[in-house]
Amino acid sequence: MKPVIDAFTRRARVVRTPLDWPIGLLMLMIPVSLWASFDVRFSLPKAIGLFLGVAVFYVTVGYVRDTKRLIQALLLYFSVGTGVAVLGLVGTKWLYKNPLLSQIVRQLPQLIRGLPGAAEGFHPNEVAGVLLWFVPTQIALLGWLYRHRRFKTWAGIACGFSTPVTISTLILTQSRGGWLGLGVGLALMGAWVDRRVRIGVVLLFVAALATIVLRGPTWVGTVLFGETTSEVFGTLNWAFRVKVWRAALWGISDFPYTGMGLGSFRRVAPILYPLCIPPSYDIAHAHNAFLQAGLDFGVPGLVAYTSIWLLAAWLITSSMRHTKGWLRALAIGLGGSLASYFVYSLTDTVALGAKPTPAWWMMLGLIVSMVRVVDGYLEEESQ
Repeated sequence: MKPVIDAFTRRARVVRTPLDWPIGLLMLMIPVSLWASFDVRFSLPKAIGLFLGVAVFYVTVGYVRDTKRLIQALLLYFSVGTGVAVLGLVGTKWLYKNPLLSQIVRQLPQLIRGLPGAAEGFHPNEVAGVLLWFVPTQIALLGWLYRHRRFKTWAGIACGFSTPVTISTLILTQSRGGWLGLGVGLALMGAWVDRRVRIGVVLLFVAALATIVLRGPTWVGTVLFGETTSEVFGTLNWAFRVKVWRAALWGISDFPYTGMGLGSFRRVAPILYPLCIPPSYDIAHAHNAFLQAGLDFGVPGLVAYTSIWLLAAWLITSSMRHTKGWLRALAIGLGGSLASYFVYSLTDTVALGAKPTPAWWMMLGLIVSMVRVVDGYLEEESQ
């Protein structure tokens, strides 16, 4: 693996991308956020993680110049996803929600413990969120490979091996937010390629909207996320999330220009805002990616983070309209990954700067790289 990574970095070059200005704004807000933090030493690891993620983004974009290198980058990306899934199988502190799945995860050995920030093991909800960056893209490419009988290629073998592993781990996390995100992402992928699925998605959306209006968002949230206290990780239910979101909004209004410091919300919120939780309980983050960005970097960081999402969605939509073949399948898959994680990030998050987030930045790098490859094809066809 090391020779592959070395070759990957040596052949990379710095190029301009549509995401440069929001990324630059995030980078400018890092020293401001560190200045606002209650303890620089507490926030510094998150800042380093964010710098690393941005570096992965630019290395990916700089390396990929044609379809051959795009395939190589995808193979590395899927290898990362498979590694995350395998580590999740042996290092997650499992939740026991579904009786059948609970019997399975009780048989899995927990070999990884004592890591900083995950002393008792990885949180299954976070594992599910990370896997959403990979699974929809893998499913889209696997479907294309199956239809065109390309399983004997290296890409086909890699995708055929990694996809069942990542899907199985995602299912075993029993993360309702992860499952919901995956379902929405797959539905949107299907709607893009099939008119019948499109009609079904519209009907489901209308039904969901009617349910929210008639029964109320609290009832829907309780059905999705439960109303009882988790025996393992505390009150990770709908009522708990509402309390945390309220505190996060207070935090953004109190620190609008600087944020309260990278990752500081988990320590500051129980002191400044009445959450009514045990003092020893770690809320981890704001349970919403956009609120967490506002807490970490203030309103300027929230604007930058939201812009990254909007620009990535625009690039994906443009690619799906102008590509064909496996590149179109890739565009649909990356769009599904983006949509899946967006839905997940409304009620949970893998905060910027967290250890797994370089893979999220690599996904963004693949989106930009795919657009550059597609643009190259269009230029060749027009000549």
